[in-house]
Amino acid sequence: MRPRVGSPVGLVRRRLTDKVPPRLPAAPAPGAPGAPARRVLMECTECGAPGEPEALPDGLCRRCRTQAEGPPTATSAEAPVERDIHALVSGLRDLLKAP
Repeated sequence: MRPRVGSPVGLVRRRLTDKVPPRLPAAPAPGAPGAPARRVLMECTECGAPGEPEALPDGLCRRCRTQAEGPPTATSAEAPVERDIHALVSGLRDLLKAP
């Protein structure tokens, strides 16, 4: 048998105050005078080269970004090939039906 609740409001108040996360400090504590300022450094996700966050957009250094983009190709400037969507979808459906 479950214990009876004498005061539903008290039960809810107690549960809410028990589950409240701790308060965070409003501002970070200042460092000691004369101590060096903390800097955030990131690493390139491809090669691991360290750098400032502003120098690593999308997590890649300049060298890795230029390698990922690669040289411009002639096919990217061409018009996209038009496809018969209905034939493409029916072909995909046939592939799903195959045992």
